[in-house]
Amino acid sequence: MNNNVSQSIKSQLDKLEKISNQISLLISAGEYGKINHLDKMRKKIINDMNSCNYSYENDNKKVVLKLISQNQQIISEFKNSQKNSLADISKQKKCTQAYLATF
Repeated sequence: MNNNVSQSIKSQLDKLEKISNQISLLISAGEYGKINHLDKMRKKIINDMNSCNYSYENDNKKVVLKLISQNQQIISEFKNSQKNSLADISKQKKCTQAYLATF
């Protein structure tokens, strides 16, 4: 693999890592509205890399595995956050229904 392609892969992986970090921070802060744009950028980079059929060197494989692990953690955090949010909404709904039943 020539040096330019290797540098391009490294650059793309660095961008993916930064985006994943930003998404993780936004999820932790509960700012879900800002995630959509970052997710679109992340998907575009992944699709671009997939369309070029790169073969990754060992260093790049480690970064890819780290990104996969980080993305799984992001998804897990997001699901837990959504689960907690839905549980709160469900509690509020039950409370409201109980209150309305007293009328």
